[in-house]
Formats: sequence, structure tokens, C-alpha cells
Amino acid sequence: MADSPDAPFAPYEDQLRAITDLHDRWEAYVDQAKHLERELESYRKRQRQEIATGLKAQGKTWKEVGEVMGGVTYQRAHQFGRGE
Repeated sequence: MADSPDAPFAPYEDQLRAITDLHDRWEAYVDQAKHLERELESYRKRQRQEIATGLKAQGKTWKEVGEVMGGVTYQRAHQFGRGE
């Protein structure tokens, strides 16, 4: 992960900078940002679920899963396991 934190956004920024009308650029930005937020949330849910269910499959209790996953409660860990 030696890439710059901005590297994944470079293609989006290039697309936006190609729009010369700033009003149009703003509307395109808002649409892109909404799309990226939805994609990020989907990615986060998927990863949390895979990790939680993987830890559970290794024999950990939900309490232990919660401790590994940042100290969340066992209830929250269980929710992660269900993809919530």
C-alpha cells in the first residue's frame, strides 16, 4: 500500500476536472460522491461480515469477535456477522 491515499480517486478527479462548467462539475461531483459513499458502505459491510464470520468459524465467541473488531459489543459483532 505504498500508493498515495488520493490515488484511488485520481480517475474521478480527472473526470471532474475535464468538466469546464463549474455548475455541471458540481452536479457531477455530487453524483460521484453519492455513488462512492454507497460503494464504500457496501465494501465495509462485506469485509466486516467476512471477518466476523471467519473469526466465529475459528471458534471464537461473539464476545471475542467483538474484542478483535475494535472492542464492539458481542451484539454488534453478531450484527456484523449477519451483514448489518
